[in-house]
Amino acid sequence: MNGNAMYEVARQRVAEQRWAARQAGEARERRAAARAARRARKNPQETVAAPAIPDYAHEMFSAADDAVPAPRQESTRDRDARSSR
Repeated sequence: MNGNAMYEVARQRVAEQRWAARQAGEARERRAAARAARRARKNPQETVAAPAIPDYAHEMFSAADDAVPAPRQESTRDRDARSSR
């Protein structure tokens, strides 16, 4: 057999193997997508409704009026610095 003819046959065979591998990969992707779609239909995810983030500070703290504690009363003793002891 001619050397060029052997080269061409080998090149065509490699091209066919690559084409078959590409087709197999695409088929795997399609099967995975179909499987994911079936799972999504079977177990729908529940929607989570998160509250909107307010644009301004007065909107942020309007609901927390009662949640803020009153200021602490200072003791009547004369102290310069407060310590944990």
